[in-house]
Amino acid sequence: MRIVFIGSGNVAHFFATRLQKKGHDIVQVYSRNADHAAALARLCAIPSVTTELSGIVPDADVYILAIKDDALPEVAQQLRFDGKVVIHCAGAVPLDTIAGTAGDLAVIWSLYSIKKSNLPQSDDVPLIVEANTGRALELALSLARDISGTVLETDYAQRQMLHLSAVFVNNFTNHLMAIAQKIGEAHQLPFAILQPIIRQTLEQTAHVLPAESQTGPAVRHDSATIAKHLSLLAEQPGWQQVYAGITASIQQMNPLHT
Repeated sequence: MRIVFIGSGNVAHFFATRLQKKGHDIVQVYSRNADHAAALARLCAIPSVTTELSGIVPDADVYILAIKDDALPEVAQQLRFDGKVVIHCAGAVPLDTIAGTAGDLAVIWSLYSIKKSNLPQSDDVPLIVEANTGRALELALSLARDISGTVLETDYAQRQMLHLSAVFVNNFTNHLMAIAQKIGEAHQLPFAILQPIIRQTLEQTAHVLPAESQTGPAVRHDSATIAKHLSLLAEQPGWQQVYAGITASIQQMNPLHT
């Protein structure tokens, strides 16, 4: 299949390397940054590079928009590929954002944090697929399955909820660990000492659902310990609010039974 990548960042690197290994013909990469486009072209033996949207070849089968969410509307307004399939890769962006680009539209979103400097090696990176026509869906599912062994078809409402859930389990969790890191640094404590309990927390989700394995002073409604923790955070009111808010959420999910 003849593919053009519009974008040369993290997701473009991941998708392009996987699809190239599966024998797809990646004919061109577009990027505003010529060096970035050239780097991806070298990596995947892509014969053509352009920094102009007007220079994108018109004879590919699929055009994959692997660009930042905020840039999608502006870029999409400048593209038209009649008779082709156009795919975007943004988790929170509705499909109709690219409605003017073609009749057959799809989304392939990686439910995973992709870094081109450290591309995933496993074959189970979850890919979420949505499409507006049967043709687009069949093609998007085929491409997604050439990238990963874990592919889920959803509608937009489901995709939004997955994106929201991913923010909680990935971005917010990482931020909480960053807070713990900063607390440790302020008191000459190594972050490494927390690694075992971090692993325990993550590993147990494989066999116990998180709502069933909650521990800590909040679920026990240990008000004295909670008050002590809040006092220790007095010089960091933002972190104090985070602690109080999450504690309240845990207690709402786990009410005290008398």
